[in-house]
Amino acid sequence: AFDRGVVACGRIAAWLVFVAMAISVYEVIMRYAFASPTSWVHETVVMLVAVSFAFAGPAALAGNRHIRVKVLYDSVGPAARLWLDRFNDLVAFLFCLGMSYAAFTMFWDASHNPLGEWQLERSGTSWNPPFPALVKGVIMVALIIMCLQTLLHFVQSLRGKPAPQIDDTEGTA
Repeated sequence: AFDRGVVACGRIAAWLVFVAMAISVYEVIMRYAFASPTSWVHETVVMLVAVSFAFAGPAALAGNRHIRVKVLYDSVGPAARLWLDRFNDLVAFLFCLGMSYAAFTMFWDASHNPLGEWQLERSGTSWNPPFPALVKGVIMVALIIMCLQTLLHFVQSLRGKPAPQIDDTEGTA
């Protein structure tokens, strides 16, 4: 159920790329048709695509579409695959745990000033949005989700259940 929820959220996050494309088209029209370039489009597009990419990791993990050495995995039987799943889930959990800690420290530094008060890091441009801090927060959330996913997958593999297969192509042509 958790993986299905992650896939649904991943589908919503994928639309951010479309929004980024739409505002990029707006920028081109404003710049070349009206000689009135914007100061906010580039940073907004980078932020939207970064958020979309950050949530692609949990979505790929939920659909069991993450990187795997298929040559080894496909050449062994179901019992060995289960042990490979356990090993992969444990290593992925430890990796995501370490990356979550690193992301937390990056987000903390980006969201607090040296005195420990809440103050979001800003881009430093003329528009100066707090996108750097927000993107670091999104990366942290995505890694925490992946940490929880890999822990749940590890528990499933310890119980002898094969890796989950979520249909993440539902609704596509």
